[in-house]
Amino acid sequence: MKSKKTILWVLAGTIAVIVVVAVARSRANHNATGPAASGPQLLWKFKSDSGAFVSIALGQDGAVYAGGSNRIYALSPDGTLKWKTTLAGLLYLAGGNDGNIYVASSHGLAFGVSSGGNLTWQPSYGLIGFGAPPAIGADGTVIYANTVSDLFAFRPGSSDRDIWSQSTFREGMISANTSLPGQAYVGQLQGRNSPVIWRDETIVLPRQHWLHLFNPDGSPDWFTELTSGDLGAAALADDGTIYVPDNNYSLFAVDRAGHTKWTFQTEGPVLGSAIVGTDGTIFLATSNYVYALAPDGTPKWQTKAPHMCRTSPALAADGTLYVGGDTSIFAVRSDGSVKWTLRTMMATGSPTIAGDGTIYLPCGFMWICAVRDEGSPLAKSPWPKMYHDPANTGRILTAF
Repeated sequence: MKSKKTILWVLAGTIAVIVVVAVARSRANHNATGPAASGPQLLWKFKSDSGAFVSIALGQDGAVYAGGSNRIYALSPDGTLKWKTTLAGLLYLAGGNDGNIYVASSHGLAFGVSSGGNLTWQPSYGLIGFGAPPAIGADGTVIYANTVSDLFAFRPGSSDRDIWSQSTFREGMISANTSLPGQAYVGQLQGRNSPVIWRDETIVLPRQHWLHLFNPDGSPDWFTELTSGDLGAAALADDGTIYVPDNNYSLFAVDRAGHTKWTFQTEGPVLGSAIVGTDGTIFLATSNYVYALAPDGTPKWQTKAPHMCRTSPALAADGTLYVGGDTSIFAVRSDGSVKWTLRTMMATGSPTIAGDGTIYLPCGFMWICAVRDEGSPLAKSPWPKMYHDPANTGRILTAF
């Protein structure tokens, strides 16, 4: 029989081995950056010191530009603050071809800001109010739609004046360019849609009940009344089909001539815009479900969300969809199965995906969250996210 002293030495040696193995495994997990070791990760959070965040645009310089209440913040990819600048209102951002950030303010003001935080452009007249970023044309034209659905085009490199505009009729106001149907009243803040731009630089605008197509010079081409409700944000397919939801739980597919190809009925309002995959599959989210539709409008799958959805999806190159929820961000595979959920603060803006695969989204109103999955960048598809690309240009040919 072994002595008590021998038994104690054996136990001590066993415990030492267990501790060494546990420490080694802990260090391996701590140093591992791939999801195989640790799964999805919340990399960092950045808190506003001025109010809610409403918009994220990724810059050509790799910076994360975040528009909030009365301030724009420029963050490094590791979440450190590079600079901040104060402007009035809730600030919606799009990155220009010239490296500037173009801003639409809820106070009806337009701005251009350099990558260093300096104000480079400021037209000196109010345009009622904006609830979405501007769209950016191939020639640098910046196109704004305000909350009563008037349309304004600028060329910031050459002038502070608009180069053309189109207006909705308002009581007591009429002009040569008041050509848009319907009525709008000052103080009526309903439209929060950005224009989207097709390959030939024609401009699609969902406004009130109508879907419009404008020529590059701003002249109207056609419009169609799609719904008795209000239209949401548009997305474009590779063949020019326009996908646009309304608040009556419908998604419309409209061809380049303005004819409705099909309508798909959902169980709730579509959040943000639809997105379009490389094979033409249309993805959309409501509060409770994520859907995939074939280009002819037939359902491919419908997945119950693990948490209430708050945003439209963003599509990664590996086919993963990322959706912001009320208590999490979650990932859905291309076959509709849920890949993972990561508990975070409530998503308060649509996600975007950087070239290194980092997922950024406004969360908890006053925060920007950065999340890491397997490192897949944004898909090179016709319309992989809200406003098309990481810079929010709303133009189908924008390279990223």
